[in-house]
Amino acid sequence: MAEVGCLKDGKFQNVGANIFDSGSTGVFAGNHADFLSGFQGNLTATGLAGITDAQEIAGLAAISSANAGHTLAVTLVANAVNFMNSAHASAAGAFHLPQATKGTHLALDYTQSPDAHASVHSCHTEGGTNVTAGDVFAKQVIGNLNGGIAGSAVETGGTHLVPTSQILHYTPAAATTNGLGTGSVIHFFCPKDGQWLVRAHMVPQGTGATGAYTVAD
Repeated sequence: MAEVGCLKDGKFQNVGANIFDSGSTGVFAGNHADFLSGFQGNLTATGLAGITDAQEIAGLAAISSANAGHTLAVTLVANAVNFMNSAHASAAGAFHLPQATKGTHLALDYTQSPDAHASVHSCHTEGGTNVTAGDVFAKQVIGNLNGGIAGSAVETGGTHLVPTSQILHYTPAAATTNGLGTGSVIHFFCPKDGQWLVRAHMVPQGTGATGAYTVAD
């Protein structure tokens, strides 16, 4: 693998794998590069085939009234491309991220836009199958960073040292003008145990002027 360097006194100095941190490995660096670029070709595990409206609604209900099967059905698979096939047609729904283990990369591909009902479509870092309590979204800005539309991006809570947000909400309009449309892909990457980074590759519907991201602890 080619190594990279940085300029020092006008010359390139070799820094090798330490470009990320002293604990980086080839797998970590490769997964991080895939996350940044949106590359899915190394995601070889078998992901969820297509989360449905009913599964999202049941997944949300299982947060307050435990149901292992309903939670499993909406817990995304690590190192895989997962699919969201929910038009979000009648009520709020939820899905979960897996355990935030350093170096983990996964993707969520939207085969439908969650635009059929103007209620919350939520991603949770806690509560998923085999997930230890305490996972959060790292301090960051999440959303369509180039949209220039109010609500298309959100800053997560807490500080860079102590992030606090555990829920990412997307609230669509019941219209074909949402920023999160069919073909959108959301990538997730864990830079350190317990924290998730999010990168949204959005395919808007029409003007893409509706739909808003918010966060909660």
